Amino acid sequence: MPRRLLPIRLAVFITLASSALAQSPSTPPTAGAEGTIRIWGHGHRGQDYILTLLRAWQSAFIQSHPGTRFVDELTGNASGLAGMYTNVADLALLDREASFIEVDAYQQGAGYDPFRIPVAMGAVSTPHHAPAIKIFVNKSNPLTGLTMAQLDGIFDADHRRADHSIRTWGDLGLTGPIASHQIHVYTYPIQSAEIQFFERAALKGSQKFGWGLHLIPTAAQIAAATARDPDGLALTVAPEPALKPLPIDGALPTAAAIQDGSYPLARTIYLYANRKPKSAVPPNVAAFLDFIVSPEGQAIVARTGGYLPLPPDAAAKAREALQ
Repeated sequence: MPRRLLPIRLAVFITLASSALAQSPSTPPTAGAEGTIRIWGHGHRGQDYILTLLRAWQSAFIQSHPGTRFVDELTGNASGLAGMYTNVADLALLDREASFIEVDAYQQGAGYDPFRIPVAMGAVSTPHHAPAIKIFVNKSNPLTGLTMAQLDGIFDADHRRADHSIRTWGDLGLTGPIASHQIHVYTYPIQSAEIQFFERAALKGSQKFGWGLHLIPTAAQIAAATARDPDGLALTVAPEPALKPLPIDGALPTAAAIQDGSYPLARTIYLYANRKPKSAVPPNVAAFLDFIVSPEGQAIVARTGGYLPLPPDAAAKAREALQ
């Protein structure tokens, strides 16, 4: 499949960011104001995606920092970094890594790379909470699991993990009549957030899919197509009781496997900050970020529900990065 054209992505990014900027408060607090932390990014007006968790962090932080004021503009991922390099936001909250286009725009606007730390893990399956990518097959399929290299062989043309293409079930080691059958892949459209995450996590950034995919807009339709097809393989985020889930590198997408870091297709929530080279993050922002990745802040993630706490080593590395 041809690589998507960068101008298309850039046009979409500019449109979304401009819309978010237009919806910002007409007189936002001055950048760097004492005690004020302005957060832009992941969310939706009228729907609670991550706002409950963010407000829980903020309420707990204010107890030890009573002079802090928060201004939240959670209108979508695409607004986050744009808010920072246009100096109307101090933090950008994203339920994914910033795209190459977003980072490039930030570099041109700010003159340096954005600084980021992970702050939580996505859910197992909860919608709008960065649910983990899952791989399913038809229940009649005898396959018992896949590796990340095998996923690369199935999906990728560049083969940045695997050294060959995988087209049939026999290529995965199955025997009998199914061995000669072609694998039929059912998944989301290429421009979806799920596929863009999969490109980075499983294909090491490759955008070249090696053969025909059946692109379907909803998880329910993906599941139905796979359930009808004995040779079907589904990439989706929803739990699918009618299908057989496959472990990836030996791990199923459970809360425990996401929290201990063993499930490789779990998604991560990030906070991005302005941090000039050889400089520290502004003190009030750094204190808030440190609180979020502290044991107290991660306990709030666990109590609030929806999202999952970071693996302990990831939280420790995030705190070190703030020093």
